[in-house]
Amino acid sequence: MASKPRSIHIDALRGLAVLLMVLVHAAATWEPPLSGNAMLLGIVVSAGGGLAAPLFVALLGWGLFQRQLSGKQRVWRAGWLFACQLAVNLSAPHLFEPWTPGVLSLMGLLILTETWWGQLWHRSSPPQRTFSGLVILVLLFLTLFETSQGPSNWDARVSSESAAQWFGHLIMTGLYPLIPWAVFAAFGMTIASLQGEDHRTVLYRRVSGAGFLVSLIVLVDAIRYQKTWALPTGDASLTFFPANAPFIIAALTGTALLWWVAERTEAFTVLSDLGRVSLTVYVLHFLPMTLFQSVDETHSLSSTLTSLLVVAYTLGWMVLGSWLHRRVPHLTLEALMKRREPS
Repeated sequence: MASKPRSIHIDALRGLAVLLMVLVHAAATWEPPLSGNAMLLGIVVSAGGGLAAPLFVALLGWGLFQRQLSGKQRVWRAGWLFACQLAVNLSAPHLFEPWTPGVLSLMGLLILTETWWGQLWHRSSPPQRTFSGLVILVLLFLTLFETSQGPSNWDARVSSESAAQWFGHLIMTGLYPLIPWAVFAAFGMTIASLQGEDHRTVLYRRVSGAGFLVSLIVLVDAIRYQKTWALPTGDASLTFFPANAPFIIAALTGTALLWWVAERTEAFTVLSDLGRVSLTVYVLHFLPMTLFQSVDETHSLSSTLTSLLVVAYTLGWMVLGSWLHRRVPHLTLEALMKRREPS
């Protein structure tokens, strides 16, 4: 049976997602002052921090709808992602503990469990209704049981001192827990299940339009009552760790807009080669940051030079990722995973 032709805009979105990941992690490692002359970089980093992981997870959902995996294939792919997560944790001890569940752990868990939750999209009609129902349930849960997600503190969310704590982080209290992050995989699966560009366009318009309106209300409320609008952790209207209801809405809005742009234009096509090796780049980019995490302090770099370091590091991985795909694709993590995958 002939394989389906690759969707260039999907590869481009994967490339965009991993590039934003690199940018955010580089900024978190070298911490340039994202204000004044670096204000534009600060805006990009803030937006990228909120959209990189949701886009990654949504793309996983899109991919899962395209192919029915066997039980052995699910176990193999999930195990590979869990192993990659361990490699990331060991290569970035300044960010994670060895057993911290992360975004790759979440993706592995989604692959393992898709045989149950994915059936809702294969059997439901229309899929938009299933997705809308899931979003409403998730937002209600986050609003009514906000404390169940654990503290908004980085150290508490990366600590995994026991198997029970690790499992709790994987499901609800970690960096990227199944609840509520599965909603992004559901969004990607909904996009994949819609036949015809017109139907997908309606979905993009509804999600981005409703999300923009709600996000605007949250922003106005924060300004009116002098609250911090958005923070990775802490006391703010929108938080990433944990992902509260306003964040879920804003991230779905941004993901819908990026997907819409990628499908209708060639804005991100230059990143398609990078997208073919997104897992490899994601795993490898932590190691140089760990080795040189204190370079800005050791050499007393100015804020301008630190900002340039972050940008250069990010663009460097864009070039290197494209080179890996074109020159040595057989040595990438993607190729190694598929080479040993059960038929």
